Amino acid sequence: MDPIKNLISGMDPMKSDPHPVPDGEEALRRMFSEPAAFTDTIPPVASLDAARRRRARLAGLLTIAAAAVTAGVLVATNLGALTALPEPASTASVEISDEATAIQTSAPTATPSSTPTPTPTAAPVAWTKFTDASGQATFEHPVGWTVQETSVEGRFESGYWGSSIVVLNEAGKVMGKMQEAPHAGGYMCPEPKPYYTLDSVVLDIPQKAAKLKEIPRGPSQFAFRVIQSDKVYGTMALNDRELVPGTTACFLSNSFLGPDDVPFVTFGDTQSLQQDGENAPLTFASVAEAEAYMQTQEYKDIKRMLISLELRSVKTPVTWKNYTSANGLGSFDYPDNWTVASRENGRYSDVVDEQGRTLLTLGFGQTRNSPNLVSPCPPFTVLDSTPMSFPSNRQGPRAIAPQFIFRVWDVSRFTESGRSAPFTANLGIADESWGVDGTTCDPQNVVSGLPSGEYFFAQNYNTGATSDLMFYSMEEARAYMETEEFKTLKRIVTSLKING
Repeated sequence: MDPIKNLISGMDPMKSDPHPVPDGEEALRRMFSEPAAFTDTIPPVASLDAARRRRARLAGLLTIAAAAVTAGVLVATNLGALTALPEPASTASVEISDEATAIQTSAPTATPSSTPTPTPTAAPVAWTKFTDASGQATFEHPVGWTVQETSVEGRFESGYWGSSIVVLNEAGKVMGKMQEAPHAGGYMCPEPKPYYTLDSVVLDIPQKAAKLKEIPRGPSQFAFRVIQSDKVYGTMALNDRELVPGTTACFLSNSFLGPDDVPFVTFGDTQSLQQDGENAPLTFASVAEAEAYMQTQEYKDIKRMLISLELRSVKTPVTWKNYTSANGLGSFDYPDNWTVASRENGRYSDVVDEQGRTLLTLGFGQTRNSPNLVSPCPPFTVLDSTPMSFPSNRQGPRAIAPQFIFRVWDVSRFTESGRSAPFTANLGIADESWGVDGTTCDPQNVVSGLPSGEYFFAQNYNTGATSDLMFYSMEEARAYMETEEFKTLKRIVTSLKING
């Protein structure tokens, strides 16, 4: 017999049933002919319907077995011997007990454990960057803060930064201000007070190398400093002034030297902090309270904003051109972003910077003023001079060689009469000293040498007018000589040519 048929035949349960189907007629005959004794040892009689269902099930099983055997033969014929699958990683057997397989009618309900509710944390504050209109300054600030930038007229170096920037928080409180540092003098007080630096961070803002050689300064840094007076007054700002610990001061100045072509800048809560606390941005009951303020979010945000400052030069190169007065008597060079306005048919030529300020005047046919009737005459100081060549026939003990000169007059004794600053100054051409003994009552700025009369090229022909330069200290006047404005004015003056 075929092997497959043998396999199928061996799986037929009808052929291996040990109980043959009983004969019903024979069983009935035996019931009536044999003694009346009942036994239940005879296998039960299968009904016709049950036999049919049984045969149907057997037929299904035979069909499945035949299909499986046929598939195995085909696989073996085409693929060769089968490779056994690798053993599972774990060979542990699992035994399922009868109790485990029983259907549970009532399962116990687990009691969930209480999970502690996490404490909500404040979302991190988003930050953004601000760049001023000129492109010179960039710093970070929280998204909810606002920055106000306005154009300011005043004495700015060459006019290339004329903005005032104010930073406000969500409540409208001022968090910081930035602008060019003004040429302001010191504050005098009857009793200097001790000061302390509570926090500082050195910054990497570049500083003008040439100015550092002339005026040594410390590195740019963020500093939180306080003055201990009747209360403790504090300021947060950038500066580069190195202060000696353990000393006293009347005020603390906040300004620092920037990169080339960027002016002195103030960035912080105030330009200067006075020991009397006037307009102090921060006031504390004690130094300990000031130190505690450093742990507040406000302090941390202001500090981050200040130390994020970046400065860069965006100044475009300035070209120079030549101007000749309408009367043809004088000519000079000036920047192309400045202007020259002629008056009275060329008798006067006003040099105007890009902010509209008249900083120099070339004038001819000028009449000298009479000396001031004051006694004693105030002292004056010559801070700068350079030899020049122009017509001069000055005679007398006050005669000097033609030159560019920068002179400062000490008028502090007159400040009570309404003057706003104790020092007034003038720069321009000169062939006459203001005085032979270091004092003057006759600060004239005129030159003698033309048939048409005396002439001048300065802020004013006679020092003492409102157009003069004004300073609050000699230190401030010397610092002015380092500005771009002073250098530009000196270059204009020294380029003067007189025809006559």
